[in-house]
Amino acid sequence: MVDINFVWLNSVHEPDFTYYDGSHDWWLLVQTKSSAKIHTAEEDVIVPADTVLLYPPFMPASYEAYGGEYANFYVRFYTDEDFISKLNIPLGTPIALRSPDSMDHLFKVLEKEFFSDFAHSQQSMGMIMRLMVMKIAESVEDSTMTEQQRELINLRYDIQTRPDYQWTVSEMAQRVHVSTGYLQSIYKKQFGVSCMQDVLNRRVDLAKEYLQSSAFSSQKIAQLCGYQSIEHFCRQFKIIAGMSPLQYRKQIMLKQKKATEEN
Repeated sequence: MVDINFVWLNSVHEPDFTYYDGSHDWWLLVQTKSSAKIHTAEEDVIVPADTVLLYPPFMPASYEAYGGEYANFYVRFYTDEDFISKLNIPLGTPIALRSPDSMDHLFKVLEKEFFSDFAHSQQSMGMIMRLMVMKIAESVEDSTMTEQQRELINLRYDIQTRPDYQWTVSEMAQRVHVSTGYLQSIYKKQFGVSCMQDVLNRRVDLAKEYLQSSAFSSQKIAQLCGYQSIEHFCRQFKIIAGMSPLQYRKQIMLKQKKATEEN
């Protein structure tokens, strides 16, 4: 069970702010929203905004403002579960967040649940806390990546979210700071597919979404998916999907009609 003691967003303090607590019996999760000086058992560390610290019960928590006002998000909680220890997160150690926007969002949802009286708020807050801890674990794992691995992952993220962009192997290679030949080798080794095939697969997946959920013509869908000709779009769609866009749409409509009749 996870029991939230208190959660607060945008806690802002004067430039002379200091914090120390060595006797707390709850877990403390802090996300800095400004620069800060963290006091650990080994040394003092200056950290930027969107650094997280996770303190277990009775571990001294000590930090202060650095270079101006101090701000953070924080949550105090109790738990008798072992979901934190299973993830091998270094406790009381500053961790740079890989995805601060995601953590911000989770904090906001957690705060809403905490100050509301919804029927399932307690269960919801427990699930949110597990997600927050998993996000921290992801950031820890990310810190062991090479810069090249991180650039590859960022490149693939952009491909997946912007399949309509006119991607070229040359531009992708420049982003990762390698030759085109080497990019194609390491990309396939990392993701199991060539970089340009990844683009084409994602374009066809996006086209399928439009064919299922919209009344757009194939010409319009081709444009939205980054194709400059309807012929090129239809040819690549058939190679990957095994049928033309029109045949795919008819198949989906038939399945939807059948499902409606059965219900």
